[in-house]
Amino acid sequence: MKTNRRETLGLMLAAGGVASAPGMARALELDPVYDSFERARLTQPWTLGMVDAPAEGLNGTAELFHGALPEGLSGVLHRNGPGRFSRNDWRYRHWFDGDGMVHRWEISDQGVTHRARFVQTNKWRMEEEAGRFLMPALGSVPPDMAGIRGPDDMNVANTSVIRIGDELLALWEGGSAWSLDPETLATHGVKNWSPELSSMPFSAHPSRDVDGTIWNFGADPFREQLVLWRIDPDGSLRKADLVRDVPGGMIHDFVITDRSLVFLIGCDRMGEMQLPIIAGYKWQDNIPMRAVVFDKEDWSVRRDFDLPPGFLFHFGGAWEEADGTIRLQAAIADNADFAYDGAFRAMRGEAGSMDPDQSRMRHVTLRPGGRVDIETHEDLFAEFPQIDARFIGQQHRHTWHIGQHRHTPDETSNIVRRDGSDGPGDAYDYGAGRNVEEALFVPREGSTREGDGWLVQTVLNTAEAVTELHVLDAMNLSAGPVASWRLPYSVPLGFHGTWTNA
Repeated sequence: MKTNRRETLGLMLAAGGVASAPGMARALELDPVYDSFERARLTQPWTLGMVDAPAEGLNGTAELFHGALPEGLSGVLHRNGPGRFSRNDWRYRHWFDGDGMVHRWEISDQGVTHRARFVQTNKWRMEEEAGRFLMPALGSVPPDMAGIRGPDDMNVANTSVIRIGDELLALWEGGSAWSLDPETLATHGVKNWSPELSSMPFSAHPSRDVDGTIWNFGADPFREQLVLWRIDPDGSLRKADLVRDVPGGMIHDFVITDRSLVFLIGCDRMGEMQLPIIAGYKWQDNIPMRAVVFDKEDWSVRRDFDLPPGFLFHFGGAWEEADGTIRLQAAIADNADFAYDGAFRAMRGEAGSMDPDQSRMRHVTLRPGGRVDIETHEDLFAEFPQIDARFIGQQHRHTWHIGQHRHTPDETSNIVRRDGSDGPGDAYDYGAGRNVEEALFVPREGSTREGDGWLVQTVLNTAEAVTELHVLDAMNLSAGPVASWRLPYSVPLGFHGTWTNA
């Protein structure tokens, strides 16, 4: 990197002098958030997805209760998400704060097995020994907080995973990736590509190009800059450097074309450094959402666009036309209420807190000269969009996302396919008492046709207090699952995963 390590070590948490903050003493008393959630568990079934998993992890065999495994489908689904929310009768304030638990689902003609382990970060090990939370998080400051030296002291490794060779990396927004054994899920330690990149954020949405190159970023909202990463297919570092003058919003995801890296920055912007960190962000609906496009081969070449106010977590896909026009899909909301309110209320077990409200699939066109067109074809909730990864950066038709049939405000029970050429595709509703998680597309063995394959999806069944795994025909969702398995227990709701063929 061109910028020296002393300067860049200020990324994320270390900015503003907080990196060396002493502990903050607080009186010990009954925690109202913990108490509220425990009472809500008696009447709110969806809270099952936010109950602490056992510290020793989980091992189980799933029972087939519907259909049969499709011929040729075998592999491993790794998933990540928060799994520890409370210690010593004190509960995190924000859903995104929970310690990361990585899951391994192995699917074969021998059946389906499940294993889950917490990522043994420095934070996890210290807090396990102490029996209480010590480090601040995105939305929480525990009582009698310990001093912190840098972003990895609060790294919860809880958002996503990526398989690179013989390593499985557990990812978070604001710090290093953590290396795990893909089979046992044992934690090897922090992944460092080079000493000068120690503690630099390697974000939770790396994008694997069609040639195997891995692109990623890390956000420094305090200084309005990004670290851009380029990793070769063999896992070696090709390039990492800072790009400046990028608005300091909560940047969670990006999208690639064959020529460009594309970021959309919502109207939540970082102001003064505070604890918890999320308190430093302020929603500003009088400013535009910003698109920033970097040339893959020369990060000094960029294009900027202004969009109507909005907020997003996730993209679908994108492609670029000969004249530089970029077309992309993203799940964009008119506000950031869920990130700054709903995810807090969820930790208290408040009904309606898991209703993400306005997030819709939008088709965005960024044209040469700065013109922007945005279309919303349906008034239908959408999140966790996915495409056939063989078409990443290329023109494609199909996008899959989770949806919401409003059995209750806190149930998201639909999986939806959208056809970009012909409008809506089809959908399947798992029914009341189900909360669906991100579905991953797996191509049919031997096929090259876009969309010809399977969706592999985990679902929390709150009525039975179990977690299920389902396989659906990606082009015929309305027919329902072709095969379904059920664990003898439930696991907390998670965020993102990756599939590896057997």
